[in-house]
Amino acid sequence: MLRKAKDLMGYTVKATDDDQGDAHIGTVYDFYFDVEAWAIRYLVVDVGSWFFGRRVLLSPASVQAPQWEAKVLPVNLTKAQVKDSPLANFAEPIPREYEADLHEYYGWPTYWGGAGMPYTVGAGLPLAPGLESPTAPNLPGEVVQAMEQSDDQSFVRSIRDVSGYTIKATDGSLGHVADFFVDDENWVIRYLLVDTGNWLPGKQVIISPDWVESIDWGEASMHVKVTQDQVENSPVYDASKPLGRAYESELHEHYGFPQYWK
Repeated sequence: MLRKAKDLMGYTVKATDDDQGDAHIGTVYDFYFDVEAWAIRYLVVDVGSWFFGRRVLLSPASVQAPQWEAKVLPVNLTKAQVKDSPLANFAEPIPREYEADLHEYYGWPTYWGGAGMPYTVGAGLPLAPGLESPTAPNLPGEVVQAMEQSDDQSFVRSIRDVSGYTIKATDGSLGHVADFFVDDENWVIRYLLVDTGNWLPGKQVIISPDWVESIDWGEASMHVKVTQDQVENSPVYDASKPLGRAYESELHEHYGFPQYWK
């Protein structure tokens, strides 16, 4: 099922231990994702209720069977482990060096260096050998190179920060990023929810990350390989209904792009 990232913010995160009947670690505040694979790499958890206003990064690899109706994400960690984890500076980009320290501390599999997507929701374990990782979009070489050569060496971005980025078609502006649709089976970002603003007042449209051609981090904008006419005449998105496979099929057929599930 596809879930909006902002709907998951505020979910309770619970540890394995029960300290006087309370295994509550905190609540989901944000998510960090990497643009090369368009996958959630970390949950940003606000643990301020018991740990001096601190926020921590937890990998989806630690998440056990989610309790969707109760809005609870159990993790296979203790509160003591979380408390003693490496400190993150959220005022600065998250560097790869810190990621490496964090993964070593928790014993999480890495997602970089060809490791792909090492986890599925509810498993908290690496994928079995031979199981294919989700296909990542083919970003232009210059985009990947710019990410790798970035001075801050940050490979992940905040969903809160990227929300609001301008979306530009091949022939003009489309609006801005309003939300992200996350696959609850493997933490892959399948779609961007775009608010068309003054261009098409009162309308929201769905764009796949596979259709993103480039991202300008300095200008906070994304360029997509679709036209304004295609977007204006795209299948109507109904926010009151789950985003199902029938709608997805219609959407991909309209834009003429391959379906990720085939």
